[in-house]
Amino acid sequence: MKSTSFFYALVSSTWAFPVMDDPETAQIARDLLRHYQPRDLSQDPLGISRAQTNCGPTPCTTFDAADQLVSVTGQNAYQSPAASDIRGPCPGLNAAANHGYLPRNGIATIEQTVSGLQALHNMQPALATALSEYAIATDGNVLEEVWSIGGPLPADYLVEGLLGTGQGFSYSHNAYEGDASIGRNDAYTNAGDAHSLNITKFERVYALGGTEDRYTLDKFRARFEAVQDESIANNPYYFTGAFSTVVVEEPSDYLDGYNFKSFFGVTGEPGNFTWIRGQERVPEQWYRRPTSDQNTAPDVFVDVGIGYAAYPNTLKFGGNTGTPNSFVGLDVANLTGGVYNAADLFNGDNLACFSYNILQEGIPDFLSDILNDITPVTSFINKYVGPIVGGLNCTQIEGQSTGLFNDFPGYKYSPSGPDTNY
Repeated sequence: MKSTSFFYALVSSTWAFPVMDDPETAQIARDLLRHYQPRDLSQDPLGISRAQTNCGPTPCTTFDAADQLVSVTGQNAYQSPAASDIRGPCPGLNAAANHGYLPRNGIATIEQTVSGLQALHNMQPALATALSEYAIATDGNVLEEVWSIGGPLPADYLVEGLLGTGQGFSYSHNAYEGDASIGRNDAYTNAGDAHSLNITKFERVYALGGTEDRYTLDKFRARFEAVQDESIANNPYYFTGAFSTVVVEEPSDYLDGYNFKSFFGVTGEPGNFTWIRGQERVPEQWYRRPTSDQNTAPDVFVDVGIGYAAYPNTLKFGGNTGTPNSFVGLDVANLTGGVYNAADLFNGDNLACFSYNILQEGIPDFLSDILNDITPVTSFINKYVGPIVGGLNCTQIEGQSTGLFNDFPGYKYSPSGPDTNY
């Protein structure tokens, strides 16, 4: 489910139902792989998006119940969070904490994140590591290597002298959390709250299932195009950069309304939905991705390319300039010193290289109230992201500048959160 952030979208929506191992499914997989392996999205991009299997770029062609069934009993039985526990904007992370796949207090180390996301979603450890270290670097505690899935870290998790605050996932505006969510409000238009579910938005997303009661990746992508326009029309601080990009996965067979509501902590029927804050659940008989086809970093960027190729109007870098409907877009070539442009951004590893370079330059802007130099932070990121980036075929970018974002008030907007927010 694309929503407010890279992490939120990726983790909350790597859902798995079984794909039966039959000749017809296998042939569909082979046909689709012919599109993905060369990463050539020039031919019928909308058709590719609509035909994409629920496992993402590499279809899941086998089903092993023993391997894929997610436990919701024993140590993974559902528990409602205590008043002191932290929950945030990501249904998948909240559900993971409510079932003990992540620490139930909502504060996790890298090791706990990797273990939990692998057990619940079968996310590849290298990808889970990179995502959690980014959360730690931008909104957590680098020295203790912990991060919050929701609001600010408690005082005893903060280290004075390195970073001023550890605002957590809920208040990571433009780092993880971004504008134009299909389920939540923009931070600026909701007093800094981009983590609470907007039940009206949820109802619109729920309606995407139609009479078939099925939710697909392509339907979510199409809805994202609409909510971008809504945000531009209503949020004077609307901003979209390379940091909180669109990354979406969907279930590997189908997601129906019952399970959709369970993950979002929603009860009732259309026209009478109720969101129960912090009560997200993993449904019974829920299957993760197969271990033979874990979610990987290359999958993420291929998925992004598929989505943008199918819906090119969603490829936006820039923002409003202080009033609604004042959107000004920035050219990829200007952001990269001419190394990349919009036409070749999705060729090979270009998108991953572009995102990483822009991220590196933007790190100082993400860190509020820095009291020391940022060398420990950049070293921390390089330590964990290096193994992924090292395998990319990147052209060195000279002269790229996130300084171009300074004309947009939404780029610098940084809400602060309460002690708890679930």
